[in-house]
Amino acid sequence: MKKSLILLILISITIQSYTQEFAQIGSIWHYTQSTINPDVTSFKTIESISDTTINGIQCKKMIEVERYLDTLNISHYYMYSENDSVFFFADNDFHLLYDFGANSGDTIILDYFETGYGTPLQMIIDSIGTIMVSGQERKIQYITCGDGFVIEFGHHVIDGIGNTYFMFPTYDGTIDGPLRCYQDDSIDVFLNPFHGYYGWNHQDCEEIITGIEEIVNNEIISVFPNPTKSSVSIQNIDKGTAYKIFNISGEILINGIISESNEINMKGLSKGIYFIELKNDNTLTIKKIIKK
Repeated sequence: MKKSLILLILISITIQSYTQEFAQIGSIWHYTQSTINPDVTSFKTIESISDTTINGIQCKKMIEVERYLDTLNISHYYMYSENDSVFFFADNDFHLLYDFGANSGDTIILDYFETGYGTPLQMIIDSIGTIMVSGQERKIQYITCGDGFVIEFGHHVIDGIGNTYFMFPTYDGTIDGPLRCYQDDSIDVFLNPFHGYYGWNHQDCEEIITGIEEIVNNEIISVFPNPTKSSVSIQNIDKGTAYKIFNISGEILINGIISESNEINMKGLSKGIYFIELKNDNTLTIKKIIKK
């Protein structure tokens, strides 16, 4: 009887050792992000920054920073964990995102997300195992989740870290993921071994990958005034340099060659964020422009 009790206690301790605090303040996820330029792969981060309370529930405030050489967009999420489950706030309510306690054969209903068939997204736990994260043994779930043509949610979920593709399910046409690396106070850097380009992400979680041409965020070259209401002048650039102005969807709206005046008319563009690409020899400089 004593042996059975000891064995039960050991099993319980082993299972409990899997469970990690999710999104402790300072936790940060780095994700690969495709961009409007096919020759550039940038990155996006999600970071847990503070505690807050929503609908009487204490949760973590998360900041998502989308980058394209420079900061492009900032948004916020609110998440909390209870036992082995993780919930996120949307449409004035909290919704299930992960269940780290689920085991082989279990099915988790992610009712906030809808498949192309109009049914709630299901996460099927095909099997479970363990993975080493900075010397810590953590539970990993091997999952099937998605409909194959509208919405997907990767293939692996790690206890305390989440999906190895993106934090949330991704819809067709989105540019988020996969996870490059993860950090928190107890983990220096966890490099995602399931990243399609596993190897280069060992160099820098925030590495910007470029094609043959060198992308330069050149501080010498400047755009003035910025923000602008009508036109911009490109400072410290050679005349004869080719330029393109495109929106955040990658659509080219204006293009031409820099003249002696270095001035580009933007009166016909609506208010918003744009990018100017300046190409000279083998150097590509990209700057963000805000139209007021």
